Amino acid sequence: MNDNPQQKHNSKKSLRSLISGIINPVSAKADVKRSHIIQFVVALAVLILLNVLGSFLFTKIDLTQEKRYSLSKSTKQLLVGGKKGQKKVDDMIMIRCYLDGKDLPASYKELRNATRDLLKEMRSYNSNIEFEFVAPTDIKEEKDKAEFYQKLFTKGFQPLLIRSTDGDKIEQQYIFPYIEISNGNQTTIKSLISTKTGVSEDEVIKSSIQNLEYTIYSSIRNLIQGIKPSIAFLYGQGEADASYLLDFIQTLDESYTIDSITINGQIDALMERSYDTINNNVKKFRKKFECLIVAKPTQPFSPKDLYIIDQYIMHGGKVLWLIDPLTASMDSLQSKARTMAISNFTGAEDILQSYGIKLNNDLVMDLQCVKVPIVTGTYQSGQPQMTFYPWNFFPSVSPTKHIISNKINPVKLTFVSTIDTVAGNNSTTSYPILKSSSNTRLLNAPVEVSLQMLKQKQEPRLFNQGEKTLAILTEGVFASPFRNRLPEEMLNNPMIANKTMSDTTAMIVVADGDIALNTFKNNQVVPLGYDIYTGQMFGNKEFLINCVNYLCGDKDLIPLRSREVIVRKLDMAKIDRIKTQWQIVNMVVPILIISLMGAIIIFIRKRKNIRK
Repeated sequence: MNDNPQQKHNSKKSLRSLISGIINPVSAKADVKRSHIIQFVVALAVLILLNVLGSFLFTKIDLTQEKRYSLSKSTKQLLVGGKKGQKKVDDMIMIRCYLDGKDLPASYKELRNATRDLLKEMRSYNSNIEFEFVAPTDIKEEKDKAEFYQKLFTKGFQPLLIRSTDGDKIEQQYIFPYIEISNGNQTTIKSLISTKTGVSEDEVIKSSIQNLEYTIYSSIRNLIQGIKPSIAFLYGQGEADASYLLDFIQTLDESYTIDSITINGQIDALMERSYDTINNNVKKFRKKFECLIVAKPTQPFSPKDLYIIDQYIMHGGKVLWLIDPLTASMDSLQSKARTMAISNFTGAEDILQSYGIKLNNDLVMDLQCVKVPIVTGTYQSGQPQMTFYPWNFFPSVSPTKHIISNKINPVKLTFVSTIDTVAGNNSTTSYPILKSSSNTRLLNAPVEVSLQMLKQKQEPRLFNQGEKTLAILTEGVFASPFRNRLPEEMLNNPMIANKTMSDTTAMIVVADGDIALNTFKNNQVVPLGYDIYTGQMFGNKEFLINCVNYLCGDKDLIPLRSREVIVRKLDMAKIDRIKTQWQIVNMVVPILIISLMGAIIIFIRKRKNIRK
């Protein structure tokens, strides 16, 4: 017999609860119902509160390694503002993407999905971004499809013919990998495909996805900023012909107004001079161009032209110098077995040295180099047999950590020389942006260059002169090399308004004029940086565009172009092998899970009933 008072008390309490539930079951059910209603109301209130907060606060977590679902700082500033002097999107931007369709190949679906994700992300920051996806291939009526295609052709769309295999069948279709961006009455059309000749489709898609944010950002930026900054290519000193600069020029034309200029002694060639409306004795000066590009001069500058360039720099002008200190080319080796690399004096070397940059009369040989083909025999068909040999005069230069050359492909240089910095009266800072490898050898001019050197085994012990600077950025305040050389009448002439110290400015010097030259194949321009023999795509164009962006103050464009996005491709062969297995798993596993959950629920209910 249990006489414990506490147990008696609990027993009586349980008995009272049982009797109360039996006598008044409605009250017990009402309490449960009231509790459920309260829980529902609280949950609903929490959901409403979270939605209200979400309308004012936007945040998310991007767990991808390369942050592919996060916009860059530059794009956010374009959408919501925050950067001084830059316009933001404050009017509707309509973006139509024509890369869509039911039968779109898998690789292009990846590009389409990346485009859609990026546009959704941009719209989450600015509701003025509107977009739609159009599928030209899904138009059923052939007549309507033909009319629609014709409209796209008229706008400048160039479709891609894609061939795909479905079992034993080979199917082909046209796709339109383009976006059309409109802002008011202005419209621009951009291709989503990065044109990289000779690389695989997977590499093209990967490159296109990496450049996607840059493509859309730069297009919107150009639409809303109005007038493009002006850039001029200098001519008159035997510079490279425009046809060999075509790919470089066309790429720059997307963001800048391109002009060509021959100074020819004209004092106003690079600067605009006008009288002040208040004080007629004072002149106003304005640079005609944000940046001047001097690409591979082969003839001397006149002293007057050098002075005009100097005064352009003194007033804050930026210059990209692409100069060959020595003359040497593969063309001269095609006609004869050997050639001499001699000094290519243009006069620009003198003023550059006064700015603190010394171009050396040497030729760089590097063990890290490009291979070139040489005819070593003939096949039975009569076709020449080509053998590839490393050509140490063509260094393959890996990028440095500077923003201009960071995260780009290796740059191909041809017959390049070294650059040093010298002390002077300049208040400048210099940064090497292209450097040779540590296995470098220097040959001082004059240098005999022979094709026989290709077949000769180079002694690694001779390549012991370490890394050498091949391209350099210098920025700050420059001293004019003409400050103690002008007659009094020029110094006191208000029309000339001579300056001896520059405004804060910058210049880039590359000791290779061929870095910007594209080649031709079957009378078609080959993309700048593409090697038609090895099929390798070098980073020449990206490097040069980054140089111009940096000099023109468009540094925000550089990290977008260099952004890396990893495309994780599916193994289609493996999918074919295990497709049936996973189909069975997808059918059986859900049924087993539901059955297991049902069994667990029945078991729990039985235990509750037994306890009651």
